[in-house]
Amino acid sequence: QGAINAIAQDRQGFVWFGTQEGLNRYDGYEIVVYDHQQDDPGSLSHDWVWSVYVDNAGDLWVGTDGGRLNRSDRASYSFTRFRHAPGDPHSLSSDRVRVVYQDRNGRYWIGTDGGGLNRLDPATGRFVHFRHDANVPDSLPSDKVLAIFEDSKGKLWVGTDNGLARMDHARRKFFSYRHDAAQPASLSNNQVRSIYEDRRGQLWIGTYKGGLNVLDRRSDSFRHLQHDPADPHSLSHNRVRDIYQDQRGTLWVATDDGLNEWRPERNGFIHY
Repeated sequence: QGAINAIAQDRQGFVWFGTQEGLNRYDGYEIVVYDHQQDDPGSLSHDWVWSVYVDNAGDLWVGTDGGRLNRSDRASYSFTRFRHAPGDPHSLSSDRVRVVYQDRNGRYWIGTDGGGLNRLDPATGRFVHFRHDANVPDSLPSDKVLAIFEDSKGKLWVGTDNGLARMDHARRKFFSYRHDAAQPASLSNNQVRSIYEDRRGQLWIGTYKGGLNVLDRRSDSFRHLQHDPADPHSLSHNRVRDIYQDQRGTLWVATDDGLNEWRPERNGFIHY
């Protein structure tokens, strides 16, 4: 299926593609498709895949759109399912899983569409929920979580559709960054799609309509890199899907109108 929402590579070298009609494994020669089978409880729980993630042990995690969270058995590629159970406060908060992430301490973080942020204890299978509360200013800014990233200092960052949040683990609270039209150095757009830290320790934030943001941690302000029709070296589009730095140190930015290679010496981009 042609709508690919996620890509990951496992320790065996297989490349996994999450699509809107199942999970695909590519070995360099052919594709093997894993999809939902009604009569097989070990099959993928749902065919619409939002996220594919390989953890520190090499296990594969698959988040689906309304079909629960899946973890694979590497020997047989059968799936264990985690689901939302109404009335159980320790179950997954929502079956719509947008992102899966494991931090340096081995904790699993699951971002959902409508259920906020979940922390999974793999030993017990229990989830702890972090939700938005309009009456609590330092709660998660939104229950729609689109990105999760842990930086080199151990800070956990969460991208939502209503701003960027930095988590205080000790207090279980969040410090939020949002767009403010009266503050030019605020976040350019509240729909945060991607978060990445480069080798210099700079944090890059990709937004849905506001282009790229680079965080100045000392002042908690942002520098904006956005599309400018008059500048051929500006960002090619303000909808940023993904950010990645390769082994040579080159930073790549995927947008709705092509791939961008960041050239810091010219403070601009090359477009593909």
